[in-house]
Amino acid sequence: MTRYTLLRAYAAIGKRTPIPADCGELCNAKCCKGGKDDGMLLLPGEQVFLRHSPGIELRKTPEGLRYAVCHGRCNRLLRPFMCRIYPLVMVPDGNSCRVIPDPRAKYHCPLLRAQEYLDPDFIAAVKRAGDILMGDPDGRAFLCKLGKEVEEYSRFTGL
Repeated sequence: MTRYTLLRAYAAIGKRTPIPADCGELCNAKCCKGGKDDGMLLLPGEQVFLRHSPGIELRKTPEGLRYAVCHGRCNRLLRPFMCRIYPLVMVPDGNSCRVIPDPRAKYHCPLLRAQEYLDPDFIAAVKRAGDILMGDPDGRAFLCKLGKEVEEYSRFTGL
C-alpha cells in the first residue's frame, strides 16, 4: 500500500474517537491489555510507521500478516490504524466498504453494548478511511481478507 494512501486513511480518522471521552475509562482499557500474543493487524506497509513506536512490538503471523502487540500503553498518535477504529471494522461492499461493529470485540468493549453512544462523526470517518483503502489494490485485498475473517468469526460464534 502506498504511503500516501496510509496517510490519507489516518487523516480521515484524525483525532476522532468512538465517544467524546476516553473510552478506556469505561473498561480499564481492556483493548490495550490482551495476552502476550494478542494484537491488532496492521495495514499493508503500516509497520514502517510503527517500527519506532515505544510500547508496541511488531510481529508476523505464520501466514505473513503483520500485527502489533501493545504492552498496555502507547503513544496515541503512533498507534496502529486498527486500534484507531476499534471497536468497529470495515468490510468490503462492492467498490466501497461498510462499517460494522467488530464481532471479535463484543465481549471486550462495553461500547458495543451501548452502540447508540458511538459518535456518528467517528463512524462516518471510519467509512471515509475504508473507502480510501478500498481504492488501493493492497488495501482492497487486505479488507477482503479481513471481511472473510470477520464473516467466518460471526458464522462460527453466531454473533
